[in-house]
Amino acid sequence: MGIVRLLAALVALVSLWSGPSWSAFAAERSPLSDALARTLDTHPTALRTTVTLKVVDLATGETLFDRHGGRLLVPASNLKIYTAACALDLFGPTHRFTTTLQARGALRDGVLTGNLVLVGGGDSMLTHEQLAEFARRAVAEWSLREIRGEVLVDNSRYAPRLKGPGWMWDDEPDYYNMSVTPLMLDFNLLTVRAAQQPGGVPAAAFVPPSDAPELRQSVSPEISTPRITRAPFTEPVVVELPTALAEPVEDELTMHDPGPWAAGVLRAMLVDAGVRMAPNMGRNERPGAPAVEIEGPVAAELSLAGPPLAETIDHFHAVSENAVGEVLLHEIAIRQGVKRPDWPDGSAAITAWLQDAAGLPAGSFRLVDGSGLSRYNLISADSAVRLLAFMNQHEHGGVFFDSLPQYKLDDATAADAPVVIAAKSGGMQSVSTISGYLRTRRGQLLAFSLLANGYIGDNAPVFDLRQKVWRLLADYDRQPQPQ
Repeated sequence: MGIVRLLAALVALVSLWSGPSWSAFAAERSPLSDALARTLDTHPTALRTTVTLKVVDLATGETLFDRHGGRLLVPASNLKIYTAACALDLFGPTHRFTTTLQARGALRDGVLTGNLVLVGGGDSMLTHEQLAEFARRAVAEWSLREIRGEVLVDNSRYAPRLKGPGWMWDDEPDYYNMSVTPLMLDFNLLTVRAAQQPGGVPAAAFVPPSDAPELRQSVSPEISTPRITRAPFTEPVVVELPTALAEPVEDELTMHDPGPWAAGVLRAMLVDAGVRMAPNMGRNERPGAPAVEIEGPVAAELSLAGPPLAETIDHFHAVSENAVGEVLLHEIAIRQGVKRPDWPDGSAAITAWLQDAAGLPAGSFRLVDGSGLSRYNLISADSAVRLLAFMNQHEHGGVFFDSLPQYKLDDATAADAPVVIAAKSGGMQSVSTISGYLRTRRGQLLAFSLLANGYIGDNAPVFDLRQKVWRLLADYDRQPQPQ
């Protein structure tokens, strides 16, 4: 019976870890694995910090190195590759999300008796310059000259919640902690510009102009630099200025509910284009809620298509834009049939895809948002490498690869010219992670994931460890198997 139980255990182990071109057992010892082990065993960072590393040869499926690859660690923005891979598979690289402008009510002889409604459709890349062109299109195509109603934003495509699970409350006003809505004008970041006024004291204004949110500003002789902020989960922007400014100063803030701000931006653009406007009555204040004033027949409609998804994913990875990931999470849920999704809906949809389509084992990751901003997210080096291997064989694998930021070896020589490192990193306090592809000097493609959690101070030592690992991988040369 002991032998039978042993065989059953071995079969279960193979079933758990096997997959297409995937090694079932831990990496065998080799010069590379020995060198990587020595590096992790002796590097100061790895002695105090939790570090995991997994490396796979994508041509053979062989696991070249695995140090605690199954352990779950906080990924930060390394999580973005999970969201991006799912979005590329479900939508395809040419998909565009669309913003709509609706004239609701009666539109006759250039006069709209009713409301102008800007409807968010999941384009996370919409800029105020594009919105200005959209406004000019409406004026030209509808001969619009007067609006006897309101300019409103309809953000009802998503559930009302504006912030993801586990996002740090004290970071709420900061640029990377933006509120998430289906209309993401300028990534839902408001720019405040403070400048010296001719013959007077400094003053602040929103750029582009908007009549919302409330701007509270004061001048104090006790400070030398401007203070621009807002209290978490409140709307007013508070600006304290010195008595004189040598140069203009700009700062970016999130808004708790960006809908009224976006409506105010569009309203100002229409006025600038010569449209007469009824006074803003300050409605549409409920985030994400379909307001009664939006109801009414659609007299005219214009659409503005965003960039192809491939371009959006490029930006998502290149600058680690959290807004893109959170919008994609909601749109993935909608694609899977959920109406007005919240974060748990998007998380469930991406999780199901990662397990069912990409083949990641249940329990090898936990995804609660689309960008990695939450510390509730967890990944393993094993799940990251499995995803990279899956995308390497995917029909959109080239788009995925090209979207990843490129890195270089610090000690590169002419002989390293063939080396390509394409990877997505993640970082927050005590977290430094990176997963991606490395093409060796001899042209062999590897997938790797190096995760570090639990250090004090800056991430320079982790970056040094990263470079040492990359150097060893770059020099790897697959030996032919004996016949």
